Amino acid sequence: MNQAPPARDGYIDERGKIPQALLYVQAYRDRQQLWRTILAMLAGLGALLAVLFVAAVPVGTALDRLLGVTPFDPAAPSFTVGFWIAGNLLLAALIPTAGLLQWSIYRQKPRWLSSLAGGFRWRVLGRAAVVIVPLWAAYMVVLQFVMPTGPIQLTATTIALSAAAVITVPLQSAGEEYLFRGLLSRAIGARFRHPAAAFTVATAVTAVLFGAIHGAVNGWTLAYYIICGVALSVVAQRTGGLEVAVLVHAVNNTMLLVPTILADRLGTLSAPSGPVLIIPMAVIALAAAIVWRLAPRITSPS
Repeated sequence: MNQAPPARDGYIDERGKIPQALLYVQAYRDRQQLWRTILAMLAGLGALLAVLFVAAVPVGTALDRLLGVTPFDPAAPSFTVGFWIAGNLLLAALIPTAGLLQWSIYRQKPRWLSSLAGGFRWRVLGRAAVVIVPLWAAYMVVLQFVMPTGPIQLTATTIALSAAAVITVPLQSAGEEYLFRGLLSRAIGARFRHPAAAFTVATAVTAVLFGAIHGAVNGWTLAYYIICGVALSVVAQRTGGLEVAVLVHAVNNTMLLVPTILADRLGTLSAPSGPVLIIPMAVIALAAAIVWRLAPRITSPS
């Protein structure tokens, strides 16, 4: 099958199953016009840039004032709680934004962005979590030996910030997935008739954009974000939806961040670089390989 069924009819066949030959990345093949791809790319990236460079500062400053802390100062940038939480919530807003852009540009209702099954499959996420969460827990143990965050400091502040991370970081991760592995990947994939070409080009472009938007400034960090982008694209295509990609992204970000918060080092957090990044690259590649192998069981409707 080289072309998706018409979007208005969905993707479920008469047996109630997703056709195996249909790639998530080719879901817009029935509306493959170049203007749609260009508009989706510009609108999606424009929404992201608006979040990062327009809305983040005023919303973060307002939230800082609401929380009663010294507000974020763009003239002398430093970490503030309000700015951090605001950034997470604004990135989470990319979930409905991407869905509405899909609806307006490709005439697909937002629910079809979550998966080819027409909605967010919580059962799929739960089955994948049984494997992904223990894998990341083991990874965190190893990482504490390689790059220890320091002793845990259980205070009202660290506990509150940890709770905020558990709530807002998965939402932020999901927002990025709905934009990059969702809307943008599909917009690019629609340009190609051959499934392999659609997946390869869409994955390559969105992985590089993913690295660029995260401020990757050297070869190690760029390689890390590209590997992450490729692995998450593989997971999305293999499972026919964004659920497991969201899970991997959210578990990775949350489990990396919470130990830093509990060590009361959130304000001094900096992204690592150098050969140590081989460890997280290997872990996320392993996660993608495991999901690939277990996908039939993870996505089974029964």
